[in-house]
Amino acid sequence: MNRAFISLYLIIVLSIVLLGLVLNKFWDEMNPPIEVDPAVVDLFALIETSLKASQNTEKNIQLKLVTKGLKYQVKLVSIENFSRTDIAGKIKQGGVIDADDADTHYFYKRIESSDDVLVLAYPSSPSNRNNLYLLFILLFYTAIAAAVFLWVWPLARDLARLAQHAQQLGKDGQQDVIKVSPRSVVYPFANAFNAMAIRLNDIMRSQKEMTLAVSHELRTPLARMKFALAISEGKPIAEELRRPLAGINRDILEMESLINSFLAYAAFDQQSQQLNQREGYIQDLLQTIVSRLLSHQDRNIQIKVEDETQGQEITCEWSLMQTALQNVIHNALGYAQALIVISIKITPSHFIVCVADDGTGVPEDQQERIFESFVRIYNEQNHRSGFGLGLALVKRIMEWHLGSVSCTRSALGGALFTLEWPR
Repeated sequence: MNRAFISLYLIIVLSIVLLGLVLNKFWDEMNPPIEVDPAVVDLFALIETSLKASQNTEKNIQLKLVTKGLKYQVKLVSIENFSRTDIAGKIKQGGVIDADDADTHYFYKRIESSDDVLVLAYPSSPSNRNNLYLLFILLFYTAIAAAVFLWVWPLARDLARLAQHAQQLGKDGQQDVIKVSPRSVVYPFANAFNAMAIRLNDIMRSQKEMTLAVSHELRTPLARMKFALAISEGKPIAEELRRPLAGINRDILEMESLINSFLAYAAFDQQSQQLNQREGYIQDLLQTIVSRLLSHQDRNIQIKVEDETQGQEITCEWSLMQTALQNVIHNALGYAQALIVISIKITPSHFIVCVADDGTGVPEDQQERIFESFVRIYNEQNHRSGFGLGLALVKRIMEWHLGSVSCTRSALGGALFTLEWPR
C-alpha cells in the first residue's frame, strides 16, 4: 500500500505543480500583472503637477505642503545620485520604479523635463502573509494526501487479501473464495480468482481420488500375485521356469516401489508448508543416514563427513531434512565409484550441506532437469533403478525451507549436490 500511495500521491502533486506553473505563465502573458499600484502613480502625478511651476528653492517647501499628512516619506533628489545604480536607465525614462530593501519600500519617479527625482518611501510592515501562505500550502497538499489515501486504502486492502489467498493457493486442501465488495476496483479479478480456486479444488479432489484409486486398484492385484509366487516357492518347479518367476517377482517389487514413491510424492505435494523448525546437530542425523544406507550396500564405498560448523547448531524441519539428505546420499551411492564426501558449512546467512561423489557426474544440460518429477538419466554402467521422484522431493523440501538445491561437477569428478537454506 505504501508504494501505491506514494507513487499516486507524487504523480498528482507533480501534475498540479507543473500544470499550475504552465497556466500561471500563460495567464501572465495574456494578462500582465500591474507592476505599480495605480494609486501610487496618481499620487506621483498630483505631486509632479504641483511642483512644475515652482523653483528649486520653493520645490521643497511646496513638497512639504503637498505631502503633509501622508504616510509616505517624500523627498527630492538629483538624478545624478542614481548614475551608478542598475535602475538609473529606467528612472531616466520617466516611469514609476519600485524597489525594496530589508526594511523600506521605495518608489522613484523623474519629474518631467528636469533632473529631479521624487522618492516615496515607507517602512515595510511585518506581515504573517508568508506563514499563512505556507500553512495554506501544507493544508492543500495534506488534503490531497487524504484523498489519495481514501482511494488507495480500499484498493490496497483488497489487493493484499487477493495476494494472501494467492499465496495459499494449492496449500492445505480446500481453497476458500475471496469476498470483495462489488464496488471494488479488483472485483472482476476476485471473480476470476474465485473461479480458478474452484477449478483447483476440483483438480485437487480428483488427484486425491486418483491417488487412492492407484493405491487400491494396483496394490490389490500385486498382493495376489505376490501371494501366488510365495505359494509356488514351496513346490517343485521346472528349472526353466524359475528364472522367469524370479523376474516376475522383481517386477512386482519394482511396481510396489513405484506406487510407494508416487504416494509419498503426492503426500509431500499436499503437505502443509508450515514448517516446525528446531535447532540441532546435523552431524548426528548424517551419521544415522550413512550407517543405514551403507548397511544395504554390496559395494565397498567410503563416505567421509567434513564438519566445518565448529560445533554450531543448524535450524531446519528435521523430518523433512532427513528425507532430503537421505535421497541425495542414496542417489550418490548409486553412481559413486569408491568415495563420497559430505561437507557441512555455516555462513553468516546460510546453512550449506554439499554431497560430492567420484562417479560419472551429470551432463551440464541435465543439471537442472534432474530435479523435475519423473525425470531419470539413464546410466548404462550403473543400471540405476528409480522413478525420478527422489530429487524432485529434495527440491520441494528445500523450497519449503526458502532455500535451494543445485547440481554441478565436483572436484572428485562426479556430481556435487549443494543444499542451501537461510539461517
